[in-house]
Amino acid sequence: MVPGEFLMAFFAVWTVYHDTEEHPELARTQRGGWKNKITFSMFYHLEHHLFPAVPTIKLPELAKRIDQVLPELEKKNTF
Repeated sequence: MVPGEFLMAFFAVWTVYHDTEEHPELARTQRGGWKNKITFSMFYHLEHHLFPAVPTIKLPELAKRIDQVLPELEKKNTF
């Protein structure tokens, strides 16, 4: 892993997990935007935790389906 990849991986992991110590089963999620374009939808992280077998390319579609069924589900956003 080259330094730039390590930095991106650290940033991506820290971003979705920071400030979730009281509820580690919850991860932050970021719908759309540049972060998902450069990380292959890695910031759809709550969706990944709910359905870990879903390929990352399908996470945006999964997010829409979750919102239709559970619109009240709390989603912590990344910054």
